[in-house]
Amino acid sequence: MPDPNIEETMPTRPKGEKEAPDLAKTQRVETTLGEHQKKSAPAPPRKPRSNRVRWMIAAVVGFIVFIGLGALGGMQAGISARQQEANMQNAVEAYSQFQLGLSDLRAGQCERAQQRFEYVVQLQPGYPGIQDQLVQALLCAGGTATPTAGAVAAGPTPTPDLRPAELIFGDAQSLLASQTWDQLLLSLDTLRTNFPDYQPIEVDRMYYLALRNRGVTRILNVGDLEGGIFDLSRAEQIGPLDAEAVSYRQWAVWYIVGQSFWEVDWPQVVQYFELLAPAAPNLHDVDFFTAQDRLATAVVFYAQDLIRQAERLARDKQWCSAQDLMNQANGYSPLVPEVQPTATWFTDKCALNGNERQ
Repeated sequence: MPDPNIEETMPTRPKGEKEAPDLAKTQRVETTLGEHQKKSAPAPPRKPRSNRVRWMIAAVVGFIVFIGLGALGGMQAGISARQQEANMQNAVEAYSQFQLGLSDLRAGQCERAQQRFEYVVQLQPGYPGIQDQLVQALLCAGGTATPTAGAVAAGPTPTPDLRPAELIFGDAQSLLASQTWDQLLLSLDTLRTNFPDYQPIEVDRMYYLALRNRGVTRILNVGDLEGGIFDLSRAEQIGPLDAEAVSYRQWAVWYIVGQSFWEVDWPQVVQYFELLAPAAPNLHDVDFFTAQDRLATAVVFYAQDLIRQAERLARDKQWCSAQDLMNQANGYSPLVPEVQPTATWFTDKCALNGNERQ
């Protein structure tokens, strides 16, 4: 019997029942839709960076800026300190060369004096009296200079010392042991004049000790600052000065330069004596006016100058700048009761109005 038709033998679907979907086709459609959704769907928004990360970055940047500003401030302070030290050294060198130039001029060493004075002009063009002395040296070098005051007032000629070199040298040794510097230098001058070749190395050594020690004594004990600087500069021509002698000479120059600005430029006076007073408060001049006394006086006058400047700024309604100067003046010397209301008024006006500090 032939096999029945398979289609005829399959059960029939009731009416109204939908045909079951093809699984393979359904999967292909879902896959296609999924791929389409992946392509067309917008990317999910990125999560914002956390506050902690931002704060960490800001802290690192702030630290780098702080280090940079600190390095810049330190560099500027170093430059300022080096410039100030250079100015001080120039003042020391200018004064020493000026004094040596005067000595050369008195001795008739005109060209050497001219060179020294020209060097002083290079160091400090406005050095007091340098132009007049340079003119004198130029005239002297040209053979038309008038006699100096020292040459006119030479006085009587001393009696020549006709003793042999051994006796003069023996006296010099005794004077060196007793530290009688003035007499020692006179004996050495006699020995060098009469017997220039007699033990030159030992004579130079004695010259150095006499000039070095007399210079220090003049500066520290007598108050003859100019004479002490001159002695130390002469000693330095023989051999290098020790650190203490260099410091003493620098103190003396600071005192003289600061004093030269007295009643003329109080900021300069304060600058020099602020350097000197901590190091040598009792260093004094021939009038026994100490460095500490001069600083105490100078800051009072400087504060008064600052107050007057503040009042001028206030007239231009620069209140905050005027307040700054008042505070600076009070830092140097406490404001007197009569000035306190003015300072308070400047502070109030600055708080209310404000202005760019000049």
